[in-house]
Amino acid sequence: MKAKLTTSFGNFVERNCSVALVLDKRSNRKNVDSYPLTVRFTIDRRSFYHRVGGSYTEKEFSDICTVAKSKSPKYEKKKLWLGHLQKYQELLTIINKGSNLSLEAIRTTVEGRTSSVEDPNSFMGIWDDMIERLKTENNGARVTTAQFYENAQKSFKKIMWRHRIKGFNISIDDLKRWNDGMKTGVKDKDGKLVGKISDTTRGIYLRTVRAVWNECRRLGYLVNMEYPFSNIKQKGLIAIPSGATRKEEYLDVEKMTRLYQVFINKEYPESWSDDYKKRAHYSLGLFLVQYLCNGFNLMDAGRLKYSQYYFDTERKAFRFNRKKTRARSENGSEVIVPIIEPLQNILDDIAAKPVKNGYVFPGILKGANDELSIRRRIQQENSNVQDRVINICKTVLHWEVRPSGTWCRHSFATNLSMAGVDKGYITESMGHSQNQSITDRYIANYPLAKQMEYNNKLLDLEPKVTVDDIKSMTDEQKTAMLLQLLNKR
Repeated sequence: MKAKLTTSFGNFVERNCSVALVLDKRSNRKNVDSYPLTVRFTIDRRSFYHRVGGSYTEKEFSDICTVAKSKSPKYEKKKLWLGHLQKYQELLTIINKGSNLSLEAIRTTVEGRTSSVEDPNSFMGIWDDMIERLKTENNGARVTTAQFYENAQKSFKKIMWRHRIKGFNISIDDLKRWNDGMKTGVKDKDGKLVGKISDTTRGIYLRTVRAVWNECRRLGYLVNMEYPFSNIKQKGLIAIPSGATRKEEYLDVEKMTRLYQVFINKEYPESWSDDYKKRAHYSLGLFLVQYLCNGFNLMDAGRLKYSQYYFDTERKAFRFNRKKTRARSENGSEVIVPIIEPLQNILDDIAAKPVKNGYVFPGILKGANDELSIRRRIQQENSNVQDRVINICKTVLHWEVRPSGTWCRHSFATNLSMAGVDKGYITESMGHSQNQSITDRYIANYPLAKQMEYNNKLLDLEPKVTVDDIKSMTDEQKTAMLLQLLNKR
C-alpha cells in the first residue's frame, strides 16, 4: 500500500485565521510535478497563498516535513521552514489587535504592498518569487543577484507603465518595447524622460528576464510561446548585448610599483589631516592587497582568515575559496595566494596579528555576520577604497586614471600575462573553474616556490643599474651581481 504523504506543515491558528506551509498546486499546468512552497492563510474557507521560495515535489515536501534526524540536509530545510512560520506567526499577532483578521490586512502586511499585488501565478509573480528565493538561497549568499533581479523588475515597470503585464499575457513585442526603452528612455506620467541605461546594465537586465522566462517554461507556462531571445540578427528577436570590454581598465607593473612605494614611504601631502592620511593609507593598502592576492575582491578579503593552511606553510601562503564562484565550481573555487615579500610588508602594517582562524582584515566587516550587513559593509569599503586611491593618484602622483577595485583583478591577469606567465597559472590562481580530472585535484600544478616566482613579477622593485654604476663597481661587486643574475635564470 502506498504511504500517505504529508500535505501541510506547521499548522497553527491565530484568532480566526488558520495558517500552514503547503505546496501551491492551483494551476492547470501539464506535465509538472513540482510546486511552489507557500504559506497559506485561510479565513472562512477563503485562502491567500504567499510564496516563500523554492519548488518541491509532493514526495520531497512530505519527506522534509517528517524528517527527524538532525544530521540530514532535509532537517536543515525543515528548520528554515519553521523559521518562516515563526516569522508569520509573530507578524499576525500585531495585525488588528483585539479584532478578527482579514485576508486583505494579512496580504497588505505580509507583502508590504497594497491589495493590488501581482498574482503569484503570473509572469510578474514568478519574477517576485525568484527575487525572494534568491534572497534566502544558501543563507543569503545570492543577495546581490537578487538585487539585480529587483532592479531589472523596477526598470521593467518604469518603462512598461502604460502596458501592464497581466497573468502570462506577455509577448516578444512587450520585451522589445522594454528593450527599446532601456536604449532610448521613455516619458513617464509627468513627461520626464526615464529608463535609459548603459548597454552593460541592459545586458544584465535582459539576462535576468530571460531567466524568469525560462523559469516560467520550467513550471509549465509560456510553453507555446516563441522563445524571444536570440543573437542571430536574421531572426529579428531580442539580442542580449555583451558587457563592455575592460581591457584598458588596469594599471601596469610600473604604476602598481609606484603605488606600493607611496604606501611604504607614506608619501602623503602635508595638507592632509593625520586622520585622513591614516584612512587613505589603509585604503591604499587594501587596494594593493587585492592586486597582490591574485586579484581577489574585498568580499574575499573581508572573509580571509589565518587558517591552518597558513600556519602549515610557515606563514608563506593563504588559502581560501572565492566567494563569487564558490557554488559554481567543482573545487569550490579554491585559491592559493603566495605571500611574497611586498605583500608581507603590507600585512605587517595594516593586517591583524596572526591568530588561528582569526580574520586577516577585521576592519572590513567590523563584526557584521549576517549576509545583508556584510554586503553593506563591503559596498561601503569598496567606495572608501576607490575614492581614496583616486585621490592619491590625482594628488600625489598626478595621474588622471580613476581605478576601482576591479582594476586590481584586471591588472593581476594582464600584468602576469604580459610577463609571459603560464595562462594556466593565471586561471588557477584567480579561482576560475577548470575541467579537472580526479588525479589533477591531488597534484600541485604550481608548487609554492613557482607561485612565489610568478607573483614576484607583479611589482618591479629591483634597483636599476646604470653603466656608470657598473664602471664604479669593484671586481667583487661585479662578481656578486653576475652570480645574482645567474641564480635568477
